[in-house]
Amino acid sequence: MEKEKKRRKILLFGSIAAAVVVALTAIVIISYYYMNRTFSGYDVEREITREDSNNVEYLSYHGKLLKYSRDGISALDKTRNVLWNGGYEMQQPQVDICEDYVVVADIGSKTCIIYDGTNPGKEIETTLPIGRAKVSADGKVAVLLHDDDSDVINIYDPFSAGEQLLVEIPSNVLDDGYAMDLDLAPDGESIVISYLVAANGTMENKVCFYNFTEVGQDQNTLVGGKSFEQKMISQIKYLDSDRVVIFTEDGFTIFKDMKKPGIQAEVTLKEEIKSIAVDDENILIVTGVAGNIDDQVVHLYTLQGKEKMTKQVTIQYSQVEMTRNEILFTGNQNCFLLRKNGTVKFSFDFGKNYDYFFPTTRENQYFFLDETTIRIVKLSG
Repeated sequence: MEKEKKRRKILLFGSIAAAVVVALTAIVIISYYYMNRTFSGYDVEREITREDSNNVEYLSYHGKLLKYSRDGISALDKTRNVLWNGGYEMQQPQVDICEDYVVVADIGSKTCIIYDGTNPGKEIETTLPIGRAKVSADGKVAVLLHDDDSDVINIYDPFSAGEQLLVEIPSNVLDDGYAMDLDLAPDGESIVISYLVAANGTMENKVCFYNFTEVGQDQNTLVGGKSFEQKMISQIKYLDSDRVVIFTEDGFTIFKDMKKPGIQAEVTLKEEIKSIAVDDENILIVTGVAGNIDDQVVHLYTLQGKEKMTKQVTIQYSQVEMTRNEILFTGNQNCFLLRKNGTVKFSFDFGKNYDYFFPTTRENQYFFLDETTIRIVKLSG
């Protein structure tokens, strides 16, 4: 009798264990399918007529829309409600975003305005024409100014009740070269600038590191530099306040410690680089020959420079960016979403040209804009 009871208990336990294993396996399979499924279409959840001209530009802004033109800027939610706005008159507005702050600079003129969403904007008037402007996460602004034989990079705190001009970094074109690109650290305490130097019939590309803390004060803010010789520098981008990536024509270099910059990682690619992108977690490079989609390859790296994913993508696109856990390729009539694990999320030909495709704050929901309409769409199928 006791043996029979024991046998039944063992059988019951075995049945329960088997049921648990089956249930867990089903959950894993369903979860994997849900997380890696490929959507074949979309549903339109909301449709709003655009009441603007073709001169208006849109940017993705924390799951919302940032709309700007020559005469103003505004942040919009999914129902097209205005979250904040500002008016101005600019000939060539250029926008940079860092967390809650937005700077709009009139390229070639002498005005830039900084917004934080809580006031009409803080205006800065410069003494020389603006070539570029970058904003930090605390509202400081770096502005590249051009003169005939010199460049100046000014750092401003537009929200300061005292002196707004914090730092001035002058350079002479003959000695230092032409300032080509720059990026301001999110904490506003350092900046990296690339220069193109023409000397003795050759062109040299270099970067200089400036720090505005007590360390930089001892060295006239210049704390480091590196020559890339004839390699063209395409872009500078801070990964966080203490690391920056320098993209060149054949790869990238990551520097760390903005008080004493040193190389953390170097990556060189043999293939031609077509596109680059950076977010809070990854560095993206798309390689391939211009005009040929058959050999396009996506390379995804960690912020330490380690390659974590490669995938061939045979798609036509004009722009690529990273959003959340996705890589978003857009252009003309096509849209292609690739997850960062290498699985395809969405591949679609809309059959007509469109202007923008941005994620909202909800999973699988996007802004889809053409020349006449703003649609909120959700992936389906």
